[in-house]
Amino acid sequence: MSSAKTERLVNLTMALLASPRYLQKSEIFRKVAGYTGSQETKERMFERDKDDLRSMGIEIEVASHDPLFEDEQGYRIKREKFQLQIESFDADELSILATALGMWTESQFSNVTTGVLRRIGGRTKILPNTEQSFAEPILAADGLVELSRALAARSTVTFEYLKADESLAQLRRVNPLGMSGWHGAWYLVGEDLDRKDIRVFKLSRIVSTIEVSAKRASYEIPDDFDVRDYLIMYSKTQIDVEAFIRKGSGNDIRSRAMSILPIANDTWSSDWDLVRYGADSHESALREALWYADVLVIQNPKGLRDDVITGLKNAQVKHG
Repeated sequence: MSSAKTERLVNLTMALLASPRYLQKSEIFRKVAGYTGSQETKERMFERDKDDLRSMGIEIEVASHDPLFEDEQGYRIKREKFQLQIESFDADELSILATALGMWTESQFSNVTTGVLRRIGGRTKILPNTEQSFAEPILAADGLVELSRALAARSTVTFEYLKADESLAQLRRVNPLGMSGWHGAWYLVGEDLDRKDIRVFKLSRIVSTIEVSAKRASYEIPDDFDVRDYLIMYSKTQIDVEAFIRKGSGNDIRSRAMSILPIANDTWSSDWDLVRYGADSHESALREALWYADVLVIQNPKGLRDDVITGLKNAQVKHG
């Protein structure tokens, strides 16, 4: 299905759901984006869209404005027949729903999705962090679909993982226990079968395809497992960095920043922002800062700032 048709189906669903009365086709063609072309073309598109929505289990009611008069037929989706009964979902179903909803928190439906995430937050295996922005860098995370399916099926996954301070990737066999967006990145928490311990894996450090075992229900998730506990522990091993970053630069850092504030002092111009973000280690923060060079000026921690200055001076001496 093309993105244009997907968008049109979403628009149609929202229009029929939000309307307090039955909408006639002429109104739909005027109000719902995506219906273009001749009247005959729009009619065909609408008929196909109705069939597609009904095949998805969405019930569209057909009636006239006034049953006493033969008006043009109208269409409507009743909320009570469309809404999901969240209370009837188990923790695994809610986890998948939380992941999908999280991807809409940057959309025009953000108020709705954030409210639903708060309702289901305490009952999921995937942590819907409502303070975390699910912006494009997270949506683009490779392996997200495969890991979500493996988690739902309780299947073991295999992949090569490159730790922050190592140059060679290592093969990992993992039973996925939970997933979450955290400070601008996706993380998998799972049982590392070879190391016999629960570990946290940053999806951006998975450097191979993810192989999912065909065997389902091969393990169980402990009742007291909470993704939040492991991500909090993981974050304590990271370092917090404070830096000035030039506006329009450093999108990767900005996407995972804990805060971004405009600079208001006489030393730095308005072309810079004050950004606070996390790094996996001192070494990875140093490499990143040296790569960004003059668009990122480290302020704290002082040891990192000193090492960046030394590294830049050495590079200048070496390369002139």
